[in-house]
Amino acid sequence: MKKLLKILSVLVILALLLAGVFFYSIYISVDRVSLNYTTLTSPKISADMNDIKIAMISDIKYNGFMGKDRLTKMINELNDANCDIVLFGGDMFDNPATKEPDSAVVKELTDILKSIQAPLGKFAVLGDQDQVNDDVKNIVSDILYQSNFEILTNQASRIRNHTKNSITLVGIDSLINGNPNPDSAFKTISEDEYNIVLTHCPDLISSADFNSNYVDAMFAGHSLGGQIYLPVIGPLKTFDGARSYNHGMYTVNKTKLFVSNGLGTIDIDMRLFAPPEIMIFRLQNGNAA
Repeated sequence: MKKLLKILSVLVILALLLAGVFFYSIYISVDRVSLNYTTLTSPKISADMNDIKIAMISDIKYNGFMGKDRLTKMINELNDANCDIVLFGGDMFDNPATKEPDSAVVKELTDILKSIQAPLGKFAVLGDQDQVNDDVKNIVSDILYQSNFEILTNQASRIRNHTKNSITLVGIDSLINGNPNPDSAFKTISEDEYNIVLTHCPDLISSADFNSNYVDAMFAGHSLGGQIYLPVIGPLKTFDGARSYNHGMYTVNKTKLFVSNGLGTIDIDMRLFAPPEIMIFRLQNGNAA
């Protein structure tokens, strides 16, 4: 009898733990954005770019589970971090091909994104869902322009901190539904500069025409970090464009690749070990450890 009671007690405890995990994943984790800080150190970063902060957000998935209140709270957290540069890694809406946003949703989202503060600039690339058709692409592009984001499509932009020295941001189109052209994007940059690539799909780094010798750091999204990510096992679901690289940080040749969990959710409004994420990078002149 005592043995049976012990077994039942263990089963009850396990059931309560499991219920707690599911409750947190469904009702708390999806709303609680994590600000993850990383220092990028290189002798190619000039001293006058020291302590510049770059924030990267991705995969908002608005007009699905993500709505005004949830996104506003996340953007307030972003603004409180006082970043100098803000990057958007694509996928503004959830399944816009079948649920195209109306004018009220467009205005609502534009107002939220316009509130993002970034004194040295706001830059974006388009994701696969941003380019499912021409109408959606035009809507997303207009929202970004109206929100003061510069869209970089297979092109580079030099960012300065009010001096002649700079870092180079390279935007490359999405591997899925886009037309990525690394050769064109890298045409005006040098290996001697500190180069950051912003793109939607992280597996671009393994494509044959991607020369990682040019790239010091690369930021991508698309995978949602798995959304439900189990230790040891990994993500329960992966996507084309993020099969090889889907969660966290990787070193690929000379490049540090950072894959964002994104902000929104799809299919089920649940996150486990892959919370909504704002990645924040601090630039530092010096030799990397």
